[in-house]
Amino acid sequence: MAEKVLRIKGLSYKNIVRDVSFDWRQREVIALMGANGSGKSTLARLITGLIEPTVGVVELLEVRTNGSMGARTSDGAQYNPVPWPVEGRWREVAFIGQHPRRQTIGASVAEELGFGLLNLGLDVQDVQLRVKELAVAIGLEGKENQSPSTLSGGERQRLVTAAILEMKPAFVILDEALTMLDQRAQDKILSLLQQKHPTQMGQLWITHDPELAAKADRLLLMKDGRVWDAGLPATALASREVREKYGIRAEYQIWGANSELNNTPRLKVLEWDSCSYEERLDIDKRIYEGEFIGIIGPSGAGKSTLLESVIGLNLPTAGRFEAFGEVLGKNNLIRQRQRCRLMLQEPGEYFIGHTVYDEVFYGRSRREAKSKKDENLRYLERFGITAEMAAKPPEHLSGGEKQRVALAAAFESEPEVLLLDEPMLGLDGLGREQILSFLAGVHGQITILCVTHDLTEVIEVADRLWLIEDGRVTLDFPATFWQDYRESLQAAGVRCPV
Repeated sequence: MAEKVLRIKGLSYKNIVRDVSFDWRQREVIALMGANGSGKSTLARLITGLIEPTVGVVELLEVRTNGSMGARTSDGAQYNPVPWPVEGRWREVAFIGQHPRRQTIGASVAEELGFGLLNLGLDVQDVQLRVKELAVAIGLEGKENQSPSTLSGGERQRLVTAAILEMKPAFVILDEALTMLDQRAQDKILSLLQQKHPTQMGQLWITHDPELAAKADRLLLMKDGRVWDAGLPATALASREVREKYGIRAEYQIWGANSELNNTPRLKVLEWDSCSYEERLDIDKRIYEGEFIGIIGPSGAGKSTLLESVIGLNLPTAGRFEAFGEVLGKNNLIRQRQRCRLMLQEPGEYFIGHTVYDEVFYGRSRREAKSKKDENLRYLERFGITAEMAAKPPEHLSGGEKQRVALAAAFESEPEVLLLDEPMLGLDGLGREQILSFLAGVHGQITILCVTHDLTEVIEVADRLWLIEDGRVTLDFPATFWQDYRESLQAAGVRCPV
């Protein structure tokens, strides 16, 4: 099979992407990093043809097989141009985005995995066999007949990624598609990608994770819409100057100082008394006023179900759940949701404000929002949201910027209990530092439950850690003792500091 090359030449789009040029060979794995809003996702959409550039072209080249003069790539090799209409780009370049919910079309897991293969003309029985193999490979065995909507965010991401990879495109772009996965799930997807590399598939990983980027062949860094080829990832990421310039956190970076439990007697805020939530979660726990609970564990273990139970999106099928001394039921759901605020994994899916400012201060009257605008803008700056960004429609922001907006909106409502589901998802190094600083600042003032698969995100601000596996809390211990449980945490797919 002839090797293919994507040639990106002088690509510009409005003021977001500026004069970007590089060659991407089919055998090559490239990591693309940069701060939130630097233009990474827009560049990905330009390459795939989802949007058209203002200036520049994306060409598909193929290894020259005859004596005719061919195009030359940056390494001097000669290639022949290949006709490549925009409407046919999906056959060559696949795109896996940050929001798997938007990319599922099948009514079941099996239908999702088999849809692309059937459209490529494969035999039905062969497709059915391959679907079973894929379900096992990505950890969804036994869930083939379930709707994708019943899966956790990490499970949906695995499903979408596997379905697209099976169509065997020449190139694939993963835009933070590995971010919401726990370590075990990420390893499963990397294993699938490795099966395609180096002979079949070129890969572009858009990521904020230096550990993942270090596994690529080459590193591209993006700032203010421009791309710099940094060469070998390990060499570039070792430079503190480079990390600071491009908003990259240090590998396994831990922020701040250890939090300490306040020994003063505190009120019980939440209590699950032998509660069962269908087949997703069984829990018997209590949380006290001002505690910060880090909730860790693999995808699909029941972490999000736990958060949803606090505001009554799920009511127990057995047992009793009490909040603020009252049994939660249909008669007090509204009051409970006023006192507790949930930030979901994909905040861009539920924004309703016309501007970022409107979104964050949606609960205020127009008069109050206007009269306190200077004060409100100072509040937004604590989350890295500038006045210029505050005036934009939320849909114009990058994934990481949307995450900061969602966090600002959650804190602004001054809840007594804050429920955070993967709050660092898609954040660059600076954004992560800002959020951790804010969490440390409110530590002890409100009760916080924070779901993550990366221990480094909560280790220095959490009081306790709960490990959830297969719908049960299997470990509950003070965060300062995490090293005593390292082996158990890593076996569950939790990313731990070195």
